[in-house]
Amino acid sequence: MVKISLLSSTPLWFFHLVPYKIGECFFINLLPLFIVQVVGGSITDVGKTNSLVSLAGVVAFTLWGNLSDRLGYRRPFLILGYVGFALCMWRIGVADNLIQVQQFSIVAGFVMAAIIPVSTALVLDTIPEKQWSQSFGRFYLIGGWSFVIALIGGGIWQELVSDSWGTVSAMRSLFVFASGATFLSLILCLIWVQEPQQVRSNRLFSPSLLGRLSVGVIERRVLFYPSRMIYFILRPEWLNQIHQNLYSHLYLYYLCSALFFLAVQIVYLPFPIFLAEVLGATNSLIFLIIFGKALIEAFLYFPIGRFVQNHDSLRWQTLGTAVRVAVFIVFTLLAFLKPTPASLVMIGFAHLFTGVTWAVINVASTLSVASLATKGEEGMALGVYNSIIGVATMVGSLVSGYIAASFGYSWCFATGTVLTGLTVVCFWLLELIMQNDRKKVLSFR
Repeated sequence: MVKISLLSSTPLWFFHLVPYKIGECFFINLLPLFIVQVVGGSITDVGKTNSLVSLAGVVAFTLWGNLSDRLGYRRPFLILGYVGFALCMWRIGVADNLIQVQQFSIVAGFVMAAIIPVSTALVLDTIPEKQWSQSFGRFYLIGGWSFVIALIGGGIWQELVSDSWGTVSAMRSLFVFASGATFLSLILCLIWVQEPQQVRSNRLFSPSLLGRLSVGVIERRVLFYPSRMIYFILRPEWLNQIHQNLYSHLYLYYLCSALFFLAVQIVYLPFPIFLAEVLGATNSLIFLIIFGKALIEAFLYFPIGRFVQNHDSLRWQTLGTAVRVAVFIVFTLLAFLKPTPASLVMIGFAHLFTGVTWAVINVASTLSVASLATKGEEGMALGVYNSIIGVATMVGSLVSGYIAASFGYSWCFATGTVLTGLTVVCFWLLELIMQNDRKKVLSFR
């Protein structure tokens, strides 16, 4: 009944993104393994590539979104994104060396950034404002479950095909499949997506969207491609917004969040390589471990989001981050100890808890930013927040690659654990500062 209700009440064009999102999942999760196992790259190369793809995406996101608003067209940018991404996936799949993989990955990051801002803009353009919250919930839910389905299919494919074709061929074939899936989205776009009668170039913030603003229902997508989290397209005055809040609670919150995502990226960038090289996991098993966490995120994102909306968002974000510290401690201990068959079971089980915490952290962050921002500037504040996350993620990729290559995976996890613990302290101190300032205001009155 739920599935029938979802299909009957959701615009058909929402589903044209499904094949592309499956291909995107393969790109995000296979690229680190592909760089190391297929073209002979190192963990440092993985960090550099991830950082450059993120940079290209963050820059292009603002470019494509504002250009679409200015020209008043949506479909041409979707077509551009699909064609460019499909061609890049095919070229990566047949690439002979690391340079080719890096070049086409960066181009992929640049062109795929045209798809999300335009797709979310289409929701605003074609759906009545009173239905935005419900529509965005469905829109992101479809994307999240597409990601989960891709992980299942990718894991099964690698398990079945690797024995007969070999690991390299199995991985190359998934990139070629990603290319074909994206071309299918292109065809569905041409059939189902129509140009809106009216383009909304001014996107006013709506409180009903809180808790549903983040495109990144799946955390791995956000860490690989941080511009996916940006909802409101940044305007030229975003630097003024940062300057105005330089000594405010919001600015302190920005710094805490930057530290958190820096720490998380330091841990997660080498994670799949660690599973393969140190713990001896097959690629299909790595997909299974990532799948378990993604499944929990997809199931719990909105229920936990509704709970956090009715409670102190910053306090729950602090608690969620504290749980992350415990999980990362497990990662660190397992990395320092001699690997055993039980190590994979333990790290896979611990990894599930990060899926639970992601819903808390992600939803609480949008609520916190909106509540700390000046009234009327919430949308811009969210855009700035996610841009800061993008910068932190890029820096984290480079730092993680360097630490892993120079000192090993164990010190990479240890560094991320310490920084995440420091984030918990920072959030707690920020909460105390805010409470004291409220008491001062009340006493003054």
